[in-house]
This record gives sequence, structure tokens and C-alpha cells, in this order.
Amino acid sequence: MPITEIAPDFYRISTYIPEIDLQFNQFLVKDDEPLLFHTGMKALFPVVREAVETIIDPSKVRWISFSHFEADECGSLNE
Repeated sequence: MPITEIAPDFYRISTYIPEIDLQFNQFLVKDDEPLLFHTGMKALFPVVREAVETIIDPSKVRWISFSHFEADECGSLNE
């Protein structure tokens, strides 16, 4: 899964699902109060968590945001 620093301390986490030929993206802002934009689908939670863990300790995420309410943006919110 590619993790790209697209600006200083601003990361894009991309997950490609070949079975449906679709890519999902989450964004992580590494800051005093880190922000995760989109959590991804519930099934992707382990992959997204692992990606976040390569950048910061996931327990340090202070803000979670999403653009709208659908499973691919916030399906793993409760995880």
C-alpha cells in the first residue's frame, strides 16, 4: 500500500482493491493534534491502521474527519 508525503507532514494512504478495481484514499496530517481524514471501510481498518503506524502512533490521532457519510469514508470509525 503506497504512502505518499504529498506536502510536509501531510500523507496520502492509498489502498487498491483489485476485485472491484477501485482505489481508496485516506489522508493523515502529522501535527501536534494529528488528523485522519477518512477512516476507510471497516474491512480496511487493519491496513489503514498499519499505514498510520508507519508515520505516527495511531493512539496519537486526535481528530477524525470525513467529507460525507458513506462506508468508504467512515466505515471503520468505531474501530
